[in-house]
Amino acid sequence: MSSYSTQPQTPTVDLEVPAKQFNPSSVVTSNQWKRAALMAKSASGCRESDDSEEEVDTKQQIKYGSGFQAAKAIIHEYCDYSTIHGIRYLGEKKRPCLERLFWVSVFLLSICTCFKLTLNIWDKWNNNPVIVSFAEKSTPVWEIPFPSVTVCSETKSRQRAFNYTDKYWQIRDFRANVSGILDFTEQEKSIYGSVSQVCDAPLHDIKYGFDFRRGIEIIDELSELAPSFDESFLACKWRNNPVKCSEIFHKFVTDEGVCYSFNSLSPAEIFRSEGIIPDFIFREENRVSSEWTVEGGYNLNANTETYPNRVLGPGAKAGLYLFMGGVELDFDDICRGPVQGFKILLHTPGEVPLVAKQFFRIPFDQEVLISIRPKIITTSEGLKYYEPQRRQCYFQKERNLRYFNIYSQTNCELECLANYTLEVCGCVKFSMPRNVNAPVCGAGKLQCYNDAEDALLLKEFEQGMSTTDENTRAETDCNCLPSCTSIAYEAEISQADFDYKTVASKNPSGEAEQKTEGMKMSRVSISFKEAQFLTSRRSELYGTTDFLANCGGLLGLFMGVSMLSIVELVYFCTVRLISNLRMRRRTRKELSLAASKEA
Repeated sequence: MSSYSTQPQTPTVDLEVPAKQFNPSSVVTSNQWKRAALMAKSASGCRESDDSEEEVDTKQQIKYGSGFQAAKAIIHEYCDYSTIHGIRYLGEKKRPCLERLFWVSVFLLSICTCFKLTLNIWDKWNNNPVIVSFAEKSTPVWEIPFPSVTVCSETKSRQRAFNYTDKYWQIRDFRANVSGILDFTEQEKSIYGSVSQVCDAPLHDIKYGFDFRRGIEIIDELSELAPSFDESFLACKWRNNPVKCSEIFHKFVTDEGVCYSFNSLSPAEIFRSEGIIPDFIFREENRVSSEWTVEGGYNLNANTETYPNRVLGPGAKAGLYLFMGGVELDFDDICRGPVQGFKILLHTPGEVPLVAKQFFRIPFDQEVLISIRPKIITTSEGLKYYEPQRRQCYFQKERNLRYFNIYSQTNCELECLANYTLEVCGCVKFSMPRNVNAPVCGAGKLQCYNDAEDALLLKEFEQGMSTTDENTRAETDCNCLPSCTSIAYEAEISQADFDYKTVASKNPSGEAEQKTEGMKMSRVSISFKEAQFLTSRRSELYGTTDFLANCGGLLGLFMGVSMLSIVELVYFCTVRLISNLRMRRRTRKELSLAASKEA
């Protein structure tokens, strides 16, 4: 045996071993290391033994225990392996009840707080999914069409052709049985009824005229009585180039009678085949707006001379200039009141102008400058998958109107009003969209269709206010939501006195003064105010990704839950449970077989 060995040597009786020098410090150190290693090994063994015993006990309960014991063991097993924070402490065995109660309280508080905050996120995502903000970049004016300009004269009946004022007082005197007052002839009754439909509402207190008329008859009579085109439009310029007014303005039927529109689509492009009736067709045009759509805008290959017309910049020289007039002898002071001049409406090409609701007044003896500020709202592609009621707008292909090719809120409301008026009065106003078989109201039904319009507005208001949601309008019978891509032309107006008579008197030849004698005139300039403008954009305030990210953040913050934690829960409730049940059934079957063999 080597003398360097650390093992104690057993003395022998037969051999004499030379005495060695004793070192007490080496023995003490050796014994300390031996005791430390033994204690560490014993402690580790105890822990492994305890864990294995608990694990074995859980598995034994699943295999051999009663149903209640097996269920309890499965729950303990899930608690031991779950990655959700706090669950492990709930399933730990041999823990004090106070400690369990503490973790149960903390866990329930976390669940309640997380649930409440998640409901707030859900409410924001469900009820406020859309935000309207400014687009990333400005839009130049040449990317949108110049507005359609509809001009209507305030003179509905020239006094030289039909003195409406005299006829109005004549019918009142006749109704009052004033002596010597005769009733109207059939022709006078027809003309009076046609003009009454475009006069102010206070004159509708006398119900006089036919209940039903042919629409083309009303339009023809209004066309004959209105001031002539050449008397109203004296000169025109487009983009600083003189043009014939008759080449750029076309006759259009509106709720104000027969008016004239510039840069508007033709009736064949505005109306569907069912809505195209001979009453609305005044011209044949070969050009179509194939280079422009409401949602797509102009094609990339469209040139500057496209249709609808567009301008290349701001300012009066780049816009529309009108020199307009009227004959004083033809002015009527009772049909439209003491105000003479014109009404002008700026609207999108493809929309039917509702002049009575939205207009700018152009009085005589004034120069009016109209500076346009476009207001455009577009919608992101991500909102196409939302329901229209949630995003509060319609894309063009989502809502098909019966009479119109192009969807807009104005066209939809006009069609709904026509349908409601037909249902209530049995006829429609001459300017409303209809098919060829729909009856047209005469002056006898004038009060009826005016009341129908008021009743529809009240009905839409009551239905729209029936919802308790502050951010969403309830669905109504008309349900005319705005178009997801819409263009509105807001305007700033400035005007000054237009002393054309003084200018005419300075002409040595005197021809200008003779032409203006008995005339009143106005000058109008319409143009864009700025070269670029800001576009608004509907986009997702809270998309699906944002909703899931926020919910996941709350679950992770309060409970430590991830997607794998949910998969883990599903796994323990399905795959793991089925495996345990199969193992339990197989074990019981083996035990029953063993018992039967022993018997």
